[in-house]
Amino acid sequence: MSTSSMSPTPGVSRGTTDLEERLRSIEVKIESLKPAGKDTWDKLEKLSSATWAVVTLLISIFVTGRIETALKERQLHLENVKDMQQLMQQLDKADAQTAMSCALALGAHGRYAVAPMIQVLQTGVVDHREAAVAGLRAAAAIEKDFVCGQLTGVIQNHTRLYQMEVHESAAKLLGDLDCQVAAQPLRDYIARLERATPETAPFTQVPGSQGITQTNIKDVAKQAQESLAAVSRP
Repeated sequence: MSTSSMSPTPGVSRGTTDLEERLRSIEVKIESLKPAGKDTWDKLEKLSSATWAVVTLLISIFVTGRIETALKERQLHLENVKDMQQLMQQLDKADAQTAMSCALALGAHGRYAVAPMIQVLQTGVVDHREAAVAGLRAAAAIEKDFVCGQLTGVIQNHTRLYQMEVHESAAKLLGDLDCQVAAQPLRDYIARLERATPETAPFTQVPGSQGITQTNIKDVAKQAQESLAAVSRP
């Protein structure tokens, strides 16, 4: 066999070279797709972990703070209820002087005193009416808007839920407290009273009285007109 027969074929040699060059080109491209450096990625991962840890901590602090605040408010509310319950029990059988002291103490609880004071008016005890009005004034010194809203609700009631003295006191206080938001409700209330009869009046009789009279309606309407003039002053 001649030596010439053992020499590589030129076409095959060129094909092998081309293949090798292509493989090297592919390897270069693969290398270029890899991250610039492992250290950079490690730093980013560590930074991301630290950031999430801080975010989680802040969320935990915020949620815990809200829960603690809600629990404190609930505890304060329960303490207020207990205190008010004792004061109401004392006021229920108190004379005029003691009733005034209890009502003023109740008024210091702000909005929570409004419903009890309205209920004191509703019972119609003569010695307690002035005290209840004073308690509502005291509550208004703390939360005027709330008290004005509740008193406005009294004159806007259409179910005869309250007796006459509650309406009269509410109408007076709306003016005394300068509840300007009650201007239109007072106008509407006066219009209702002008059309009212003892049978259609928006309030019931005072406990122990003989019934609603046209004079009662006029007295409440007069009080409402005075309050409307007070809250309408520029």
